[in-house]
Amino acid sequence: MAPPNIDLIQPQAPVFSRKEFDAPTGPIDKKDIGTPDAFVSRDPMLTRLTGKHPLNAETPVSVLLNHGFITPNSVHIVRNHGPVPQNDFDTHTITIGGLVNKPVTITMKDLLEMPPQTMAVTICCAGNRRKEQNSIRPSIGFSWGAGGIGTAYWTGVFLRDVINKFAEGLKPEALHICMDGNDATAKGPYGTSLPVNRAMSEEYDVMIAYKMNGEPLPYDHGYPVRCIVPGCIGGRSVKWLSKIEATTHVSQNPYQDADNKVFPPTVLSAEQATAEKWWSIPEYSVYDLNINSVIASPFHGTKVPLTDLSSTLTLRGYAYGGGNRKITRCEITLDDGKTWRLATVEDGKEEADKYAAEHYGLDLSGKDPAYWNTRYWTWVHWSIEIPVVDLLGVKEICLKCWNDANNSQPKEPTWSLMGMLHNAWYRVRLHLVKEPELALVFQHPTTLPDDSTLQHNDLPGWLEEEKQEAAAPVAAAEKKINKDNTLKTFSLEEMAKHTTDDDCWLLYDGYVYDCTSFLKEHPGGAQSIILAAGSDCTDEFDAIHSQKAKDMLEQYRIGKIEQEPSKDAEEKPVAKPTTFVKNPTAVANEKLFFEPRSWKKLVLQNKEYLSATIRKFTFAVPDDVDQVLSLPVGLHVYMKLKQDINDTSAKPKMVIRAYTPSQVKTKTIEFVIKIYYPFNSVPGGRLTTALDQIRLGETVDFKGPLGEIQYFGKGDISLDGRRRHVKEISMIAGGTGITPMWQIIKALKDDQDEMPFVSLIYCARSLDDIIFYKELNELQTTYGPDHFRVRFILNEEPKGTEWDGGVGFLCAEEMKKSLFPFNKSTDSRITLLCGPEPMLEKCCKPILKDLFGEDYVKNNTFEF
Repeated sequence: MAPPNIDLIQPQAPVFSRKEFDAPTGPIDKKDIGTPDAFVSRDPMLTRLTGKHPLNAETPVSVLLNHGFITPNSVHIVRNHGPVPQNDFDTHTITIGGLVNKPVTITMKDLLEMPPQTMAVTICCAGNRRKEQNSIRPSIGFSWGAGGIGTAYWTGVFLRDVINKFAEGLKPEALHICMDGNDATAKGPYGTSLPVNRAMSEEYDVMIAYKMNGEPLPYDHGYPVRCIVPGCIGGRSVKWLSKIEATTHVSQNPYQDADNKVFPPTVLSAEQATAEKWWSIPEYSVYDLNINSVIASPFHGTKVPLTDLSSTLTLRGYAYGGGNRKITRCEITLDDGKTWRLATVEDGKEEADKYAAEHYGLDLSGKDPAYWNTRYWTWVHWSIEIPVVDLLGVKEICLKCWNDANNSQPKEPTWSLMGMLHNAWYRVRLHLVKEPELALVFQHPTTLPDDSTLQHNDLPGWLEEEKQEAAAPVAAAEKKINKDNTLKTFSLEEMAKHTTDDDCWLLYDGYVYDCTSFLKEHPGGAQSIILAAGSDCTDEFDAIHSQKAKDMLEQYRIGKIEQEPSKDAEEKPVAKPTTFVKNPTAVANEKLFFEPRSWKKLVLQNKEYLSATIRKFTFAVPDDVDQVLSLPVGLHVYMKLKQDINDTSAKPKMVIRAYTPSQVKTKTIEFVIKIYYPFNSVPGGRLTTALDQIRLGETVDFKGPLGEIQYFGKGDISLDGRRRHVKEISMIAGGTGITPMWQIIKALKDDQDEMPFVSLIYCARSLDDIIFYKELNELQTTYGPDHFRVRFILNEEPKGTEWDGGVGFLCAEEMKKSLFPFNKSTDSRITLLCGPEPMLEKCCKPILKDLFGEDYVKNNTFEF
């Protein structure tokens, strides 16, 4: 306990410059354009959990860990219930009323006249790790991963001092302090309350904050002022604070009873909770955080080669708790709890305090030392060295932590309706893989679709896998097929016309829904639906809603969309067929084999092993077909196979993918394809594993050509149906996204003296994952460095070989150096992209926009 006189040593109120409290500004993420939050600067690195609006976002765990004790403002957890208010520092006020001795309204200037306090506090959502619980059984809350947490140094004044100074204290009958923001959610402003003995106590440090890590609060974090409640769930720290009221009862704000609850597992639905009056029982409200911990590194999908069994592997992560309880130890088990290994708890607060004293205004001399020694408002990081040989045969690594009350985490999860305070042992599964080298793969329990750090990683979480395997889709599929036969069919163009509040259609999982009549009933407000109107909202809907919400959709279903190839592609398919110019190299007067709207069979003639996972497939026109193969440069074809090639049923499940050939002759066509093999319980690529089982002489269905980019030669190119002439072509390819680029690069040999300047940035996980590595290097010599250059970038530097390429993720510096390396002054240049969508959307396009401007990205950047 801190001594009672800790506040007797008070810092003096400084003289502030008004300008230092201007609203923070910065670049606007394109996802926010057209939403009420279009003025709010946000980091694209944030993992969005609930679509475009409102913003609810967490930090990728690898980013959290790499930043250490202090989380930067730009990637700190965000929890919003509605639009961000565009507050003004000079006019913003806080009303203090209710059971106080002097009701009053104060301004930001009033707060600045008080001596400032600075302290480190970890903010964590009560739903952190909820996706683990949702994977076991859906709750009514959207899925947070393990990154719903952040630690910052907050500057402001204590709530107790504000009430005592301006409102002259509380009346004796006051029991609760209620606080509201001035945001406009569907239920009104967000608000909650704290017991007086917490809000006014010198032991709990409840703060009214106006700075975060030495800067004015970002809009998403409550500009210009918010409440910070140390040791509590984030939902008690009201943002955009505008009202403080002392009462005899808990807050009457709708969010006080309707949110932040942990009910017994016998409460199975919101309807049951309402009928049985569970919502208003105060004992089930959540205030203090519970004890929790996470294994962060090795990160999800990490491969640890087993080349040196004498080496050690460092495991790292974080742990936290509430109620000012100190985290005392973190333990790792490799045998499901039979034995435990003690990790090193790394309390980085001492070093962080020194940094904060220099940069954030923390006054380390302003309080008695006993104060600092009795405050545990922040997380700790931990680490442990494990001999690699000890991991052989291990199926799972588990973590739990303890606090100074000797409380620990439970082994098994306990489900609850709202999915809050999930804190079962954190489990990471290990898998032994043999290709391309013997290694251990680390699989975390869950992943998030928008996580930019997993853009090259298609491994699902192990809980997600178990959920998929446990599902029984047959009955639902049969019901779906029967209902499909009676549904009206709409085109994408027709569906996209219905985008207003009186005519609102959505596309979900291939079906069209008229949600107009539901807008006013939507708990999240009409705006979040209207923002997605006329578009495919499948991913966003799945990220937010429970199975109950999906079931509710049925009453609004009005039709289905015209059938298109599966979007579940290993490579991003190019969407729309168009009218193409015939390939000038095609034999005149010959009948062409490919047809854009018809499936036709080719025979597998040869399969060549280029590496452990990469194959070259050669297909041929059947002998009895008098047609020739011809494909314009830059276009692709669809390939269709049975998902299970041994399925002999009348209606086998099919899988379709788009591929660009590496070479086309009159009777044969070649594809260089990476095979995504399954390992242990992790499924492989659906089409590639099926394709690898096709035997020579068997047939595969093809359809094409399709695409929006066609190269005619000598710098002439058609882009989205418009033909233009360019002098410089830059290319960025990720993984197997090289294949359409390869077509154009090969075609340059026919351009002779009129060849455009071409550069390629090729990103891959490892050296073995680079397709056409030898050929691309040879073409650099053939074409000459004055006209063609390649920059290879790998995730990690290859071992045992000299590497002069890039290492890590593609960044602005690499683009500046390698995108247009010829120093030509021309406005006739374009950039072509092909790779995983997260790589293009979260990396390539934002950097291109920063380097060349929004107009360049809009008019001169094109995706295959």
